[in-house]
Amino acid sequence: MPSISETIATKVSSITIADIPEAVKLRARHLMLDSIGVGIAASTTDFAEVTLDGLSRLDPGEVPVIGRTETLSKSGAAIANGLMIHGHDFDDTHIAAVSHVSASSLAAVISASAGNESITFDDVLLGYILAIEVNARLGMAADGRFHDKGFHPTGVLGAYGSAIGAGIIHKLTAEQLVAAQGIVGSFSSGVLQFLDEGSGTKRLHPGWAANAGLHAVSLAAAGFDGPTGIYEGRFGLYRTHIQDSEAPGPELFDNLGEVWEVDNVAVKPFPTCHFTHSFIDIALRLREDPAFKYSQIERMTARIHEVPARVVCEPVEDKLRPRGEYDAKFSLPFLTAAALRHGKITFDELTESARGEKDVLAAAALLTIEHDDASLYPKAFSGDLAVTLKDGTTLHESEKINRGHESRPLTNAEVAVKFSDCALPVVGAERAGRIQSAITEAQGSRPATEIIGGFCG
Repeated sequence: MPSISETIATKVSSITIADIPEAVKLRARHLMLDSIGVGIAASTTDFAEVTLDGLSRLDPGEVPVIGRTETLSKSGAAIANGLMIHGHDFDDTHIAAVSHVSASSLAAVISASAGNESITFDDVLLGYILAIEVNARLGMAADGRFHDKGFHPTGVLGAYGSAIGAGIIHKLTAEQLVAAQGIVGSFSSGVLQFLDEGSGTKRLHPGWAANAGLHAVSLAAAGFDGPTGIYEGRFGLYRTHIQDSEAPGPELFDNLGEVWEVDNVAVKPFPTCHFTHSFIDIALRLREDPAFKYSQIERMTARIHEVPARVVCEPVEDKLRPRGEYDAKFSLPFLTAAALRHGKITFDELTESARGEKDVLAAAALLTIEHDDASLYPKAFSGDLAVTLKDGTTLHESEKINRGHESRPLTNAEVAVKFSDCALPVVGAERAGRIQSAITEAQGSRPATEIIGGFCG
């Protein structure tokens, strides 16, 4: 029986852009549009400035960076572009994989195509789609258990997807794609310690994954070898990262090219951890109840699956008083209270002044967390919220399937609106319109460098 990496390589190397249904390609273009929009929104932030400063001290280069005039090496641009897309935690997620699949995939193919006028937009689109397909399936096989072991699937799995995406653009053979996967297994990384300290290292994970993929592809193309059992082997991905789990067989990858996980990628409605979205939406609906009065909240109860709870509810003291923007994005108590107070969660509700609002922090402290046996996690990010007022009235609602989920997707039109909301304040309406039309409507035969240049610089 072929190994998982051999199954993946055989499948993806036989798929052409003509094999992909038009609806799937159109959705992929809109996922790309969403990624560019959130990347542009992040391009003017302090964390973007620090990252560009740090990366520019290494090897120079001429590869563009989303929303910036600076250029970097292929490696540096991969890291920077992954950070731009993922920086606000507003980028898409494959729910069943619990992985931000576009951030690393797009960053990898941008760098892989840089400087080569013969690479078309269709080439980039094909690499991007296949990177997502592999990333998603690798996460689906883990059934949501990477987080529980302290690993960030976006960083770990994104390296493998990026190797496939970059490998497709560079036209690696199936044998070379097997080697690239084996090599990148030694590069993939991403741990969740940032949750305990409120640091922004998570922002670097997808870009590092893209960078890892680029290096693995370059080494494989030169003839460097890698283990074929990188996923299911004795010291492969699954047995090292999910130590109590049996490795999957290759069956999950047999339908590559037939079933398209791109269709199941969820676009985020809020710039926060996806595990909080059901609770935010519930809070927004509860505050519209005529009986609701924010000043009259006596207590609240949030029921959530224990695995995502460890991400957005612990450590308790830091979730009740977020130390920074990243803490706030991963705080279920804070975000629930802020949604009830303001009736929205945007970038504005995450600023330093907003994080210090006394009435929001006081309400957050009234929230009790309980395990939800009825949660659909990891198939969906379920939420259950009850708000009890001082007169004894209890407002309660549960949401089994979060908005943006594959069964409740944001439409392409809604994605376009989100792109505009993110891009207009930075680049203006005219340029935002040009970027949108180029990504969603451009002929696939156009040089990729023309499209990429439109949203960089």
